Amino acid sequence: MSFRSVTANVRMARVIAFGGAALVFVSLTNESLIRAQSPRSTMSPNLSLPDETTGVDAIARTLISAFDQVDIVALGEAHGRFRLDSDLRIAMVRHPDFAKKVRSIVIECGSATEQSTLDRYIRGENVPRVQLERVWKATSETTNGFCDAPIYADFLAAVRDVNSRLPAEARIRVFGGHPGPGANRGIETTAVAVLKEQVLQKHGKALVIYGAAHFYRAFPIDYLSSMGDDIGLARKLEIDFPGRTFVVIPLGPLDRPPAWVTAGTDPDFQKFDRALKTHVRPVLVSLQSLPFRDFTAEEFLGRTLTTCRGGCKSVFQGSSITLGQMADACIYVGVGADVDSKAKPTQ
Repeated sequence: MSFRSVTANVRMARVIAFGGAALVFVSLTNESLIRAQSPRSTMSPNLSLPDETTGVDAIARTLISAFDQVDIVALGEAHGRFRLDSDLRIAMVRHPDFAKKVRSIVIECGSATEQSTLDRYIRGENVPRVQLERVWKATSETTNGFCDAPIYADFLAAVRDVNSRLPAEARIRVFGGHPGPGANRGIETTAVAVLKEQVLQKHGKALVIYGAAHFYRAFPIDYLSSMGDDIGLARKLEIDFPGRTFVVIPLGPLDRPPAWVTAGTDPDFQKFDRALKTHVRPVLVSLQSLPFRDFTAEEFLGRTLTTCRGGCKSVFQGSSITLGQMADACIYVGVGADVDSKAKPTQ
């Protein structure tokens, strides 16, 4: 479990993240509040995919096929807690269809300040390990070191290996989407700038890999008022590029929060299991289909984002926000189910 923090010196709101969002101390301008509440910022794409897809390889193929209908696949992760996160994105980039459709990947565990080093490594040049490590270590100011986990270096190595088999004009480029040390802009602002300049304005497509809470499409209004310009990656992209981002988040058992955090609602994953047709895990599930669309965020995502204003509790406590409002699909691991051999959660 990792916690991240970003601080500013105005109007404070303490927020602790579990499995993929930031602790933010920020002020909110009237302009950003209007943008945060814009109806356009919560638009899901009209995407036709199977309701359930099982196994890492099949999920990878399905997500790659999504690029036929959208420009951005936002693949949320649980920051190293599931090996599945790593296995799935490596399966995607190694699939022969990926590089035919997608030439850009934007990652949280890569600093924009080290882009030249990242480019050299991904192109196949010899880069000393100590120099390569700066790519992810330069993010430690707000990632609390979770980017040091081997799975992130493994992913970069996989992209480098794929590129070694491709002609120069067909290679994949990986962009650091973290602002790096001492930056005066947020993680999401940095990522959106990269996506606009390097992908969307060039009519390209990109796989985007960040902690899942960066991709949440909906937040309670009182929490939005504490988020400043970082109102969620998908929400920011929808302002200028509506309907072009497909959001996928992980869902499954979480570590219990620290004792000082109010426990809140216990997720009833048996209810989620009963609603599924398949017993195989992992399974990619559409959150736009019933009954999953109407399951509450408080129950199933409540512990992924916690605020400590007036006592530590889930950001979603008492909220009517549903899973269907939060994301377009989820990758569900489940409890005690038949798990694909490539996708066992780490202990």
